[in-house]
Amino acid sequence: MNVSLPDFPTYVERTEPIRQRQLQVLSIGMDDDGLEWTVRDVMEELELLLEARSTMEPEDFREEVRQQASRLLK
Repeated sequence: MNVSLPDFPTYVERTEPIRQRQLQVLSIGMDDDGLEWTVRDVMEELELLLEARSTMEPEDFREEVRQQASRLLK
């Protein structure tokens, strides 16, 4: 399967607004249950997964994403 990749400046231009939103402080009110820390941790894990995706099997990648989603839904 041949997939063409955008050039780097185009990629950054398209994805930078998303990255900036992700870096903003989450506006979760009271954090009595540790939800904010869980969300931050899941975001970090997902970022690491995205970076490692090219070296992972698709099934393994999906499973890891599902695990992170289940952490949020508990």
